Amino acid sequence: MAMASAAAPAPKRAPFLFAYRSSVAFIIITVAFAVFTDVFLYGVIVPVVPFALESRVDIAGGQVYGAALLVSSPIWGYLADRISSRRMPMVAGLLLLGGATALLCAGTSIPLLVVGRLLQGASAALVWTVGLALIVDATSSENMGKAMGWVGMAMSAGILSSPMLGGLVYSAGGYYAVFAMCFGLIAVDTAMRLMAIDVKTARAWLEEAPTPADGGIALDDERRHADDGQNGTAEPTLRGGKATSRSKPAFLTLLRSPRLLAALWGTLVHGIVTTSFDSTLPLFVSETFDWDSVGAGLIFLPLVTPSLLGPLVGAACDRWGARPLSSVGFLVATPFLICLRFVGSDGLSQKAILCVLLVGVGVAMALVLGPLMAEITWVVEDVMPTSAQSSYAQAYGLYNMAFSGGALLGPIIGGMIRDAAGWGTVGWTLGLVTFVTSVTQVVWIGGPLIRHRMSDEAGTES
Repeated sequence: MAMASAAAPAPKRAPFLFAYRSSVAFIIITVAFAVFTDVFLYGVIVPVVPFALESRVDIAGGQVYGAALLVSSPIWGYLADRISSRRMPMVAGLLLLGGATALLCAGTSIPLLVVGRLLQGASAALVWTVGLALIVDATSSENMGKAMGWVGMAMSAGILSSPMLGGLVYSAGGYYAVFAMCFGLIAVDTAMRLMAIDVKTARAWLEEAPTPADGGIALDDERRHADDGQNGTAEPTLRGGKATSRSKPAFLTLLRSPRLLAALWGTLVHGIVTTSFDSTLPLFVSETFDWDSVGAGLIFLPLVTPSLLGPLVGAACDRWGARPLSSVGFLVATPFLICLRFVGSDGLSQKAILCVLLVGVGVAMALVLGPLMAEITWVVEDVMPTSAQSSYAQAYGLYNMAFSGGALLGPIIGGMIRDAAGWGTVGWTLGLVTFVTSVTQVVWIGGPLIRHRMSDEAGTES
């Protein structure tokens, strides 16, 4: 009897809905929803547990949250670049988020509330670091601004909706109804993060599969064949004719780039400007216009709403680059901030002027947020072209450090200036900072301006 020949192994079947789960659109939606969830869960309990930390131990919940975000961002970034999958850290972040929400729900003591806010900050750092790197892995460089614009819009939607929905649900259903809504949101977020297939997993399947699934993840040739450099081994690269070793962490190399430092400085200033109003604007409208807590909360709408223009700003960034948008954004913010000093008395016209000025500041900051997020990606591709894939998370860890640093400093600086010199001085001081920052954006964002001009002149002469 003849021996049966060994059967050829059957081709591996694609994961369920592979084309959709690995698509660029689904990855962007997943990360944007994760950002929305983190921001929403931070703000939704403000009307439910008002001033709990501030009134008992003189610690602002935002400071605890920001400190955790600042400290954990570089850690998550370094670890994420050394792990083969982006999805697993994102899923692990849900454990932090769920634990934080449970502590805030059941916590009856200040230590539990502090730990809850710390876990929230650590979860947000993971989402903003690994999540943005996940988008960068999947998105072509030409569409980076638009992708980051959607993330910025999700953040703004979370900021706008969380206090309002928290208050409404609390009024209608009570304390635990608010947290039931939170856990429902976490459940949806969990499903989306589990469904998403990150680039590295998708690429591994595509390399094994005989025919890639149509409509799957979009990768350009450069990224498809990029060296991931997961183990941090020495990898000489050429930059300006000099070899540099890749044995050291990527963030050390990135921090030597003036272009990245300009983007981080712009991010820091953006955080300072937007959060400085937290400690100044509610008190100002309360003292000047005699508004209650509702009015003090609604006055932030003109400041935050323009951030919903993120996708449009991102599309403009993809077309013209980050330099013109971030430069114009900081420059436009300057007169609006300085003119805040002219609002100093009660009256309908004064209230209207304040709202117009805040809209101007909001639009200016919207021109800055998405482009600087995209600029981080472009800096990595410029500084570390052969190992960019293993450096994105570390780069966005630095970005998150800059933003959280600004979020920590903003309320402190704004409050100190207001107490020492008044509301008007807060405005013109911030205006001076944004004007100086606009100069740094012109000179270094997109690459040193002087170098570009010299290159253009050399090309013309030849």
